[in-house]
Amino acid sequence: MKKINRILWTSPHCWPDYCPRENGLGLKSQGGQTVVMYEATRALIKNNSKLKIDIYARMEKGEKRKKKLHKNVDMIRCDLGPLDRYLPKEEFWGPSIAEFVDNVDKYVKKHKLKYDLLHGHYADGWYVTNHLASKWKIPFILTTHSLGIRKKENALQSQEGTEKELDKKYNFPDRIQAEKEALKNADLILPLTHEEGKYIVKKYGISPKKIQVINNGVNRSDFYPIDKKKKAKLRKELKLDDNDLLVFQAGRVDPRKGQYELLKAAPAIIKQVKQKTGKNVKFCLVGWIKNDFSQKLERLIKKTKIQNNIILYPPVSHNKITPFFWLADVYALTSTYDIFPIVLLEAMCNKLPVVATKNGGPSEVISNEIDGILVEPRNTSEVVSALVEILSNDRKRQKMGQAAYKKVMKKYTWDKIVKQLDRIYLKIIDNSTIEKVSRN
Repeated sequence: MKKINRILWTSPHCWPDYCPRENGLGLKSQGGQTVVMYEATRALIKNNSKLKIDIYARMEKGEKRKKKLHKNVDMIRCDLGPLDRYLPKEEFWGPSIAEFVDNVDKYVKKHKLKYDLLHGHYADGWYVTNHLASKWKIPFILTTHSLGIRKKENALQSQEGTEKELDKKYNFPDRIQAEKEALKNADLILPLTHEEGKYIVKKYGISPKKIQVINNGVNRSDFYPIDKKKKAKLRKELKLDDNDLLVFQAGRVDPRKGQYELLKAAPAIIKQVKQKTGKNVKFCLVGWIKNDFSQKLERLIKKTKIQNNIILYPPVSHNKITPFFWLADVYALTSTYDIFPIVLLEAMCNKLPVVATKNGGPSEVISNEIDGILVEPRNTSEVVSALVEILSNDRKRQKMGQAAYKKVMKKYTWDKIVKQLDRIYLKIIDNSTIEKVSRN
């Protein structure tokens, strides 16, 4: 009988069980990575029933210590910092994350678990797997999602604050040092794009031999068949009529996610599309919560007098976001930088053309003017021009949407992606049974 391979996944701040939860996405820093960790593990087990995956995350009051996420996939929560309040991931570094490593180690020993491989996600997961791999003498691999050096560079470019202010806010010194150590010790690094792999080699001094690109994926079954009743219900709720064109954007309210760039371009888009087609453009931003940045955006909306064209919608669960794609005419991904946003693939899967940032992963997915348009988000005229072009031309919009759908079905479905990941797992695990794994 074939051996069951047990794999530990972790990114302490990421709670994949929030993916199907009502109003889960957009809260407590749960977003695209949450969807990826939920969907990828589900697809991995479907592809290989001889895998067992345990996802370790931070415990917080009101949550269960252990719960089943999918068949053969459990979520296990261990203490990291205070239990009685939400702890932003920027505050993990230092004693808190070291405590988490010890608590995972204690849990594993108490329950007599034995893992064949560790898979760390994001910087916090890298720290954990790096230290556990050293304790347990087993291999570990890393998936990126974000890079501290790049995030700092982008924040400085966006004038989000001085270097000193940003280091204090995001704890960049500790995070970047932890990233460097984990990347050095990892058996394999799985960036989401080729450009990101080259960036890791250049900025972190890592050998390209340790790099293997694994993209994100999407499930067609999450969006089809279209439920006409749900679509009609949402159309009524959003008060859309036949003369409206809908620009859709989803994501947590954050300076890097592109809400400001989109809203800054909105008045000109509304005016120009109205002149060209006689139709009204409306913008639906899903994931809206109250914070300092959302208040800044709401002041911009009021100042430019576009309140009647803007729909600010609260966070929704992953399985309730599908009707928004069905209603939309175009998806706007105006992040200042995005490694490989899962929502890009979801939009393409729904036959939507995407106006996407040229900074990051979208430039490796979108063929400009064929299945979408790439823009520099900080260049308002580029954002306006691209969205007006797509919204004013029904034929082009439909043609781009069809091309986007064909591409995502050919290259970016989870069933294809996890086959690559499964082969990587088995190769590393098989090698580790032959050669003794050592750590510095």
